[in-house]
Amino acid sequence: MTTMVVFNGQVSADWIDYNGHMNDACYVLVFSKAIDEFMLRIGLDEAFREQHQVSIYTLQSMVHYLQEVSGGEPLRVEVQLLESDAKKLRVYFRMFQADSGDELAAMETLLLHMDMAAKRAAPFLMQTQSLVDAVQLAHAGLEFPALAGRSIALRRPTS
Repeated sequence: MTTMVVFNGQVSADWIDYNGHMNDACYVLVFSKAIDEFMLRIGLDEAFREQHQVSIYTLQSMVHYLQEVSGGEPLRVEVQLLESDAKKLRVYFRMFQADSGDELAAMETLLLHMDMAAKRAAPFLMQTQSLVDAVQLAHAGLEFPALAGRSIALRRPTS
C-alpha cells in the first residue's frame, strides 16, 4: 500500500520571502495544487464539475512547517485519505524534497462535497463515491500520520 503523488514541481523564485525561504502562504499554495490533483484522481475534473454542478470546498486545514525550503528546490507532495463519508474527506498531505526525500511540511485538510446549484453540501455522486471508496481501501493499511489530528496549544508548565 502506498500514498498517491499529487504534485511534482519546483519552488518558484517568487515564492521566496524576505527571510530567504519559501513564504508560508506558498506552502499552502502547493498543497492547494495538490488538492486540485487529488480532485482529478477522484473524478472531479472540470467537465464533471460543470456537467453535474458539484465541487469540493475546504472546511479546515492544519499546516505543519517542518523545514525551510529554498528557491529552485524540487518538491513532491503525497496524499493519504485518512477517512471519508458520503460528503466529506479527511486528507493528509506530505511535502517532500523530491531529491533527498526529506519531509518539509504536512497539511491535514477536511474537504466537503458541494452541490453548486443548491449552494449546500451534498453526497458524492455514485461515480465519485466509487473512486473515493477505492482510494480509502487502498490507504486503509497505511500507518496513521503522527501529526494528524493535532491542535494548536501552548504547553503550560505543570506545578
